[in-house]
Amino acid sequence: MATTPGPALPPGHIITTIETPEQLSTHLGSLRALLQFHVNNDPSTSSIGFRAPLTDEEAEKYWLGISDRLRGEMAGLAPRSYYLFVLTAAGSHDVLATAAVVPVHKANHMHRAEIVKVLVHPSQQRKGLGQAMMRHAEDFAKTQLRREVLMLDTATATPAMHFYRRLGWKEWGTCPEYADFADGTRGDATFFVKIVRDT
Repeated sequence: MATTPGPALPPGHIITTIETPEQLSTHLGSLRALLQFHVNNDPSTSSIGFRAPLTDEEAEKYWLGISDRLRGEMAGLAPRSYYLFVLTAAGSHDVLATAAVVPVHKANHMHRAEIVKVLVHPSQQRKGLGQAMMRHAEDFAKTQLRREVLMLDTATATPAMHFYRRLGWKEWGTCPEYADFADGTRGDATFFVKIVRDT
């Protein structure tokens, strides 16, 4: 288990890399609730892979799927393909924010990774936690995975657009109707890139 205070992390908080299924299980309840909030609170703007209403069972199934993936990777059945980070208050198991890095394993794409599932608890938004998670994920991808090109996408008509721009991400394209929202509607998605290699 790796915990990191992080230079941009608000005092009293830590970011933990989830390494084992057992470790994930200690956070399962708050991970479930965090995912449900981001799907159910405003389905017309949620485009993170689920339909509303997202039930307890469905939300837990998603995180247990990550747990199963970890188990297979630990057994050597597959290369590590999903690095999940959780941000908590020191001494607490309640997850306040998440982010994940998904490296690309194709031989000619080993320079790339994607950042996904950047989620912040509603009570903790606008406190710098999302920025801390992004900085941590970017640094991890660069220094630990040796990835130089990072990518992400977000629904175009959401405040996340401004968030990523402020963090230095560059838009490279918009795809019509790429985003499928939790209420069943569709919208445009914008793709971002960030080059993180040293120059």
